[in-house]
Amino acid sequence: MPSLRVDFHPVRPVDVTFDAPSTSSDGGWLLTRVVDGALGTTEDMAAQLRDPRDPRRVDHTTQTLVRQRVFQIVAGYEDASDATTLRHDPLLRVVCGRDPDGVPLASQPTLSRLEARATAREVVRLQRAHERRWVASLPADLPAIVLDLDGTDDPTHGQQQFAFFNSHYGGTIYAPLLIFDQDGRLVSARMRPGNQHLAQYAAPTLERLIRLIRERFQTLPILVRADAAFGIASVVNRLDALRAELGAVDYLLGVSPNSAVRRAAAAALALATSVAAGRADGQARSYDTATYQSETWRRAHRIVLKAERTKASTDIRCVVTTLGTLPPRETYGLYAGRGDAENRIKDFKRGLMADRLSCHLYLANAFRLQLHAGAYELLYGLREQALTSDIATPTAPPAAPADPAPSAQEATGLEHLLSLCLYARAIVGHETTVRAPRPEFRTLRERLLKVAATVRRSARRIWIALPQSFPGAAVFRRLLARLDARQLQLA
Repeated sequence: MPSLRVDFHPVRPVDVTFDAPSTSSDGGWLLTRVVDGALGTTEDMAAQLRDPRDPRRVDHTTQTLVRQRVFQIVAGYEDASDATTLRHDPLLRVVCGRDPDGVPLASQPTLSRLEARATAREVVRLQRAHERRWVASLPADLPAIVLDLDGTDDPTHGQQQFAFFNSHYGGTIYAPLLIFDQDGRLVSARMRPGNQHLAQYAAPTLERLIRLIRERFQTLPILVRADAAFGIASVVNRLDALRAELGAVDYLLGVSPNSAVRRAAAAALALATSVAAGRADGQARSYDTATYQSETWRRAHRIVLKAERTKASTDIRCVVTTLGTLPPRETYGLYAGRGDAENRIKDFKRGLMADRLSCHLYLANAFRLQLHAGAYELLYGLREQALTSDIATPTAPPAAPADPAPSAQEATGLEHLLSLCLYARAIVGHETTVRAPRPEFRTLRERLLKVAATVRRSARRIWIALPQSFPGAAVFRRLLARLDARQLQLA
């Protein structure tokens, strides 16, 4: 291959070629592979898919195809067309079980055929398998589980099946339903057409998850949080029934304030207005609680009201809850912690390009969503092993903050952790452990996974060499040894 010459060096010319043998730009696939071996993610995903091909003519097994596609997503190659060159990557061949200089991996048409042949039953099986792996991954000493529901938009282009205009998002989209737990694990991802209500499929999905949790944890407290789009009768009534049947199921759901709710919030709004009048910035918040029953709820519930007064406007927020012991302000602070799910959605969509659902077929896009969910599981597992640490909360209850409780947009970071501590202490009654803030997936990829690797094969072994000057070498070495030892213990 001809070289390119650049003349910036003061002594010698610099010639550049693109023909380095057996070199990969993604040494982090090593870590991805050992994490996958420990979690069993791609193996379990492949087990949910049938293979209608003639075994005598198969060059790439379903597991190899799934692993190749998911590993590409982890490394930031979200399009199947990236396989045109990546199929020759020596390290990707190794982690997919091939010789580094042997037969190339699957091409883009082969991966596209994998996506296009997915059936509705297989997509459902992939989603259910992901949920089962999530339950199995939960620590045995977990004090409580928080399930945060939210919908998101995946913009569509062209004539894609079941892509509809959604007035809430103001565009033609798919509208996946996503659920995360209190530590940021992706619990479930459900594909939906763009014209679905934001709470569509939320009630049956929650019931399935709560029953799965109860199979492993008979008495573990469960808290469900979601915004006002989910505070509808189908969700509230279903959670009430599960609470009566299984016990220890609580919820904090936003409710759109109607005229009855606004009347109940009149005292809180009057107090906020009075306090705001005496402040230079003209802002104040007040909290109250009341009993309320909509026409479609089967019984009356406690609602928590937040009234906010500014110089320009007033705002009333309402949350329906089964938590009857926490004061209104702390209850609303716990509800506001659901805003942290937005950061998890950002990781899912920006870090893993989970909104790249560009197939014409709806089922192919639903299958792609599950591939991205598998990639999220692997990167989350890698991040937890590498870059997080535990922070023990104090046994004494924290003092109430002097300033008013944060809004839903502000309640992230320390406020979110404090809210989780309050919830765990209130319904469990003992000290718990919370997690430190985590880096984004994009940061993890750039700092740890994007590193050159040279691959050599001898008659007896495969050698993989990483750069001596790699800044993350110490972390990479320690993590690789720890994960490999864990695999040996599991085996």
